[in-house]
Amino acid sequence: MTTKQLAPLFKPDTEQVLVRGLNAMTKACDALSKQNEEHLKDIEGMKKKIARLQERVLDNQNERE
Repeated sequence: MTTKQLAPLFKPDTEQVLVRGLNAMTKACDALSKQNEEHLKDIEGMKKKIARLQERVLDNQNERE
């Protein structure tokens, strides 16, 4: 066998490369979507915490007056 005959055995065809790439991109997109959902939950929690802390600051200011 010459190297020209062996080349097609080790060289994936275009469709295989594209399918693998699409699968990888799909997994990456899913991971980013999940991470985005987690960040949105974190942001909501932080907003609530900020509101509570602002309320405490106002209460403390009113107690001093």
